[in-house]
This record gives sequence, structure tokens and C-alpha cells, in this order.
Amino acid sequence: MLTSTVSPIWPPIATRAYRAATAVAMAILVFASAGAHAQSAAQEDAPTLIDSDTLEYDDAKQTSVFTGNVVLTRGALTLRADRLELRQAAGGAQYATATAQGKEQVFVRQTQPDSVEVVEGTGDRVEYDSSKEEIQLVGHAVVQRLACGKVLDEIRGERVRYNQKTDVYSASGGPQAGTSNRRVRTMIQSRDKSDSIVASCAPAGGKN
Repeated sequence: MLTSTVSPIWPPIATRAYRAATAVAMAILVFASAGAHAQSAAQEDAPTLIDSDTLEYDDAKQTSVFTGNVVLTRGALTLRADRLELRQAAGGAQYATATAQGKEQVFVRQTQPDSVEVVEGTGDRVEYDSSKEEIQLVGHAVVQRLACGKVLDEIRGERVRYNQKTDVYSASGGPQAGTSNRRVRTMIQSRDKSDSIVASCAPAGGKN
């Protein structure tokens, strides 16, 4: 398996809040506590809404399982999955696993106030572990930064991992990388190209 650590690439892509977008996505799911340092004040105050066909809560096991067209929203964050399981261990560690069904994938989208840019992530499975402060997109994983519907930056791999403690992204290739050569593929637009795309749909007098 080929593995690459991409910390030098990701910092220029976006602000800290953006680099942590997928981490924030799962962190707020887990009983609305872990990873709060990466959220804005408005995001912390926003209510978390989860729509699903069914919900099963087991107090003894400290688990909540949402199934069927699960849609989570909180402020500028959206997560879609077929199944979402939240669990809290006796020691306080919190875990979340979101999965999709068939050819669908788990989808996470984070917008930033006063900006036309968004970060989107997809994977066959998304996992969050508060004890490691780590989020993983697993299976045909893709993380993109977009503006005006156009991709500014993108990374593809079998697994894309973000660690909140170290603020480092890593990606690994493999049979489920979703690339022709099963390796990690990173695409970064030039600064001029990115600025041009952002400017093309930025509101007059507004922020990028």
C-alpha cells in the first residue's frame, strides 16, 4: 500500500476551519462535544438536526443508531448517509460511524460564512474517534475544495485521514482508492486559476 502525508499541501488550500471540515462534521455528531475547538461561535450555537427513517437508542450501551436517508444539518454543515451510529465508551471516548448503501457514499459538506468556497468529502464509510481526535473517510475517499461549482483542489485515495491533534492530513492508496493506478491522486489548481474561479462568482463587494 502506498501512503503519502500531505500536510505541506493542505495548509494553503484553506483556513484551519476548512482543513478541519470533515473532522468538524463528525465531531459535532458525537453528542455535540468533541472537536468543538474547530467550530466558529455561530456553529457551536447552532442546533444539530438529524432526520432519519428510524432511530434506535440503547441507554445501557450508550449508542444511538439512525437509519434510512439520514440527513444531519448544523449551521453550514450537512452530512448524508444511510446509517449513522454514535457510541460513547465508559471512559468518555466517543465514536461515530456513518455508512452508505449500494453505490451511494457518505457525503459531508461544509460552507464558510461570507465565502463562495465549500469543502466536500465523500467515502464509502466515515469514522470518527475522539480518543485519537481523528476522522477518516474510507473507501473511494474524495475531499474537494470548490467554488462556483468548480473544483479548486482535490485528493483521492482509499483512505483519507485527518488528525485534529497534529493538524495533519494523510492519504493512502489501495484497491478501493478509486484511481486507475490505485495510488493517491492530488490535484491543486494554480493560485491564479483558483483566484480567477473564486472571483467569477464572488458577490460584488463581498468576501471570497
